[in-house]
This record gives sequence, C-alpha cells and structure tokens, in this order.
Amino acid sequence: MVTAAVFSGLSGCVMTNGPVETPSGFRLDGSALVVAMPVCRDETITGSEIVVRGEGGFETLWSAREPRTAQAREGVFQVNSPRDFVTVTKELSGSLPKTFYLELVHIRDGEEATRSGYVDLDKARSAGLADGEFVTHKGEVMTRAEINAQLSCNKKR
Repeated sequence: MVTAAVFSGLSGCVMTNGPVETPSGFRLDGSALVVAMPVCRDETITGSEIVVRGEGGFETLWSAREPRTAQAREGVFQVNSPRDFVTVTKELSGSLPKTFYLELVHIRDGEEATRSGYVDLDKARSAGLADGEFVTHKGEVMTRAEINAQLSCNKKR
C-alpha cells in the first residue's frame, strides 16, 4: 500500500509552505461535521486528515484513508467518522479544535496530491443552512455544485 506510506507524511511536507486556500464548505448535522471538498471528475480520493499549526509546525490530529462510500469518494464526508472511511490511520483524541485545516488526499493524472480547506466551527454553528448547503471559512453559503465549480478542472472550456 504505497498510499498509506505517502499519506502518513503528507502534512509534514505539503503544509510547510502553508496551506493553499481551497473553496471548501462545511456544515454541522447535529454534532457531526460534514465537509464538502471540491474535486475534479478525474480525481480519485484516497484519504483525508485534520491538521493544525502547533509550536513545532503542523500537527495531524486525525487521518483516514480508503473512502468507504460513493459520497466520500466524491469529497463529501463526515469528519472523524468510521462510516465514510475504511481505515482510520490516526484517531482524534478529544474534541475538534475551533479552527483547523482539512486536507483531502487525491490522485489525479497518476500523481498523489493534497488540497486543503480551512474550517471554522463558529461559522458552522452560526450559519443558517438549508439542505444541501455548506458554509465556507469566509462565511459564504454555497451548494455542492458551486463548491466544485470553482476548480479550474470543472470549468467549461
């Protein structure tokens, strides 16, 4: 499993230059955090992780791989839940921090890469969202289609 070996070291090497802002969305369904990460049609999702900036750099708080559901393979999944990923490679100890980065690990054109989105739980708690809507870290309310449409791979040429 090459993916597992590469995945476990991603936050250390990818996040050292700082995260790249991605138009991701999130919502609270009860106490569960559901994230909608933008994906291209030709990408294969392989995992996700929660990272925060610590004293010594970025620290991984939770990581999982092998999406279990079609929805998770399309970039929409519940954070810290075994229902959406087959393997949890690092369990979350304690509760989610108020803010954090969520990395989506994916393969596109044969290359493994990550895409990071910033999550602010206060925005999720204060947003009045309808079914199918997500809030961004900037407070914008978007649908899943609007989140995906922001990636250049999803633009009509």
